[in-house]
Amino acid sequence: MLNMDVGMEVTVPDSCAKLLADKQLTIAFIESATAGYLSHRFSVSPYSGEVLMGGLVCYDVSLKKNVLHISDKLIDKCSPESLAVTRELVKKSKALFDADVYVACTGLLKPVGSETEEKPVGTFFYCIGYKGEIYVFRVLCSGPPAQKLRSINSLICKSIIEVVDQHS
Repeated sequence: MLNMDVGMEVTVPDSCAKLLADKQLTIAFIESATAGYLSHRFSVSPYSGEVLMGGLVCYDVSLKKNVLHISDKLIDKCSPESLAVTRELVKKSKALFDADVYVACTGLLKPVGSETEEKPVGTFFYCIGYKGEIYVFRVLCSGPPAQKLRSINSLICKSIIEVVDQHS
C-alpha cells in the first residue's frame, strides 16, 4: 500500500503511473519539445521503479535523423515538429525499448522557426503506441513554457489512461 504524506497531492502523472503499475505495464518516452519532462515526471512518481523503462530526448533534429533514423524526406516534407514525424518516433522507439507503452512528443514549446498560422507556438503532437496500435493526438497549449509543459504532461497522461483503459 502506498503511504502518502497528508496533504500530498496525487497528480495526473502519479495516477497514470499507478494504473500502469496495477496492470504491470512499462512505459518508454521519445521526447522532442518536452526535452525529458515526461520521463522526469514519471521518475518522481512513487511507481517509477515499476513502470518507467526510460526515455530519449531528441530535441535537435540531428538526433531524429542520425540516432532515430527519421528520413530527411519526411522531416523536410512535414517538419521535425509534426504528427508524421511523431508517429515515426513511436515506431522507432520499439527498437530501443522493450516496453508495453510507447509515447513520443514533438511540438512548439516556444518559437523555433517552423511555426505557421496552422501550427502556432503551443502546438504539440503526441502519439501513444500500445498493443500494436498507434494513437495520434494534436493539441494547443497556452501560457509560458513551464505552463505548457505541465499542460502537455497532464494531457498525455490522461490519454495514456484512456488508451490503456479501452483495452481492459
